Amino acid sequence: MLNIAFVLVLSYLLVFYAIPSIIRIAYLKHLFDDPALEERKIHKSRIPNLGGIAVLTCFAFSACLFIRGEALPYANYIFAAGLLIFSMGCMDDLTGLNPYKKFLAQFITAFIVVYYGDIRLSNFDGLLGINAIDPILSYAFSMLLVVFIVNAFNLIDGINGLLGTVSFTASIALSVLFYKMGQTGLSLLGFSLAGAVLGFLKYNMGKHARIFMGDAGAYTIGLVISVLTIKFMELNIASEPTPGDNGEIFVVYSPPAIAIAILIIPVFDTLRVFILRIAAGRSPFIADRKHLHHRLLDIGMSHTQATVILGGVNVFMIAMAIAFQKLGNAELLLLIGILTFVLNALLWLYDVKTDKAHLDIQPGDSLPEIPVSANEIIGHAKQVAEEALQQNKN
Repeated sequence: MLNIAFVLVLSYLLVFYAIPSIIRIAYLKHLFDDPALEERKIHKSRIPNLGGIAVLTCFAFSACLFIRGEALPYANYIFAAGLLIFSMGCMDDLTGLNPYKKFLAQFITAFIVVYYGDIRLSNFDGLLGINAIDPILSYAFSMLLVVFIVNAFNLIDGINGLLGTVSFTASIALSVLFYKMGQTGLSLLGFSLAGAVLGFLKYNMGKHARIFMGDAGAYTIGLVISVLTIKFMELNIASEPTPGDNGEIFVVYSPPAIAIAILIIPVFDTLRVFILRIAAGRSPFIADRKHLHHRLLDIGMSHTQATVILGGVNVFMIAMAIAFQKLGNAELLLLIGILTFVLNALLWLYDVKTDKAHLDIQPGDSLPEIPVSANEIIGHAKQVAEEALQQNKN
């Protein structure tokens, strides 16, 4: 228990004190996420997008310092894969990468953890009537699952604080469950990531974020959480309950359903936007403003409000899944699906009602005032001036 507190606090403090230095370097070297380059960007000023550097380095340092080799014997493959996908994300943040190169790097990363680390799902726990699966199918499905989760976490990184909040919630939930299961290494790995993300959130929450996570951070977080998720399911689906490091056995029922509840925001949002894009005859990989967080912003919520709402739904789903875990996978997944679609339908109805109210203009009514871009121009000029002052100071 003491090691958990130490690894959580250490990774938090390291990121908390590292981020200001990264922000200064980003201003000095003009390394920004420029909204002028992409129309759908929400932020109006140039913001450093190198937060993933602090998250990965501090998370890795804390984890390596506190996790014993025997507690996590495949840790070398996790960190090797993490360095690969982090490097690819950095190149994408700084120069931009071809989508095919990104997918190639993601599949190589997945291959390392699935094949060499043997971190894979070998049993569906009776879901859809399937239990043990063929090894080849196990490797293929597990690689696709890793790539899907990695991209799902990257796709929700659209407003301030959302990626950090969801990844913190997921890593804490999985880490607590691993701790109860006696899986010390996996628990410390998750708590180390949670502390690093919490330190980053200090500079990313609110309307005026000082730094973004970037693809490097989002991909790395997605990879670590995909590893934790697969190991959580595999250890609990085993025909015989797996004793923890302390020799005790803690049984979790319906692990696939609980895993989906933990990842409900990125999983549902990604599947939803892919279906909408395909239905509209567009590529599912072409970015747009169809995400849940965009919809919440469009109905008048702030970044913080949208993040709190989605984070609250995530926590509610996790608590509900754990409370009703003995229902079984099929029944629990049905309950999760019904609740998710009900919440989505309520958001849709509110969205339609709001749009109708805005369009209900009677004869003689004055038209809504159209916002001018003067504030945006002033904000951009202020940003450029701040950069120049920062560069002169250095």
